[in-house]
Amino acid sequence: MGTLFTRYNGAIYAKGEYIIFVDSDDIVLKEGISNSYNYIKQKNLDMIEFNTIFEENNNTVYISRRYYKYSKIIYQPILSYIFYYTKNKGLELNTALWDKLTKREIVIKSFNFMGKEYLNKKIIIENDVIILFSLFQISNSFQYIDEIGYYYCYENKDSITNTRYEPEKANQIIYSMFSNIEFLYEKTKYTNFDKYFCIYKLIQGYNRYKICFNYLNRGFEFIKNIFNNLLESNYISHENKLIIRNISNEIFMNNTFKKNNIF
Repeated sequence: MGTLFTRYNGAIYAKGEYIIFVDSDDIVLKEGISNSYNYIKQKNLDMIEFNTIFEENNNTVYISRRYYKYSKIIYQPILSYIFYYTKNKGLELNTALWDKLTKREIVIKSFNFMGKEYLNKKIIIENDVIILFSLFQISNSFQYIDEIGYYYCYENKDSITNTRYEPEKANQIIYSMFSNIEFLYEKTKYTNFDKYFCIYKLIQGYNRYKICFNYLNRGFEFIKNIFNNLLESNYISHENKLIIRNISNEIFMNNTFKKNNIF
């Protein structure tokens, strides 16, 4: 069923009070996780973020210390607060799950927030983003702490990113990308600031998976409808609509769409 549904089942069957999602090719650092666990227990927080060691291709490593403006405890609305600093202060939000420790009850509520329809879609990319978005909607408290708890390995030759040039995989990637954007749009339909999260993922996803559109052979109406919804929204700025329209024009002008006589 894919990693999204697997994570859902993992959370359901887990017995612990807290959950961390770990990629299969990475390493959890025992002392850092232990210290993070003690901290989240002591402060009774719903969710915390810690630091990560990254392995580079040349075997050098660096530590991701963020020193966010939100190193203090953040309360609801968490996402709006973080994105204020992301957009206006140039502080990047890490949308990964592996550097977060969360109360299990919050994780379960977040999956319920997503809904079974979305969980059953077999999304193969960007699972972390949707889960994190949902966690931020459900969590009442969040904090970054200066603790190293994770070792991230870049090289995984069997990853989705490294197999995206296969035609069938490319179609699955595009379907997953726009399913995620549709989910984010629906969950932020009547809000102003959180809508930025949806635009952020469209831009990031298009830049990352642009090559996949060369192999696209289905799902055109699905994509068109999502673009139309975004462009008709009263909660998206004129500036962001220009970005959306430019991406839409680039996609629908490529040879694949012309060949299939979509317009």
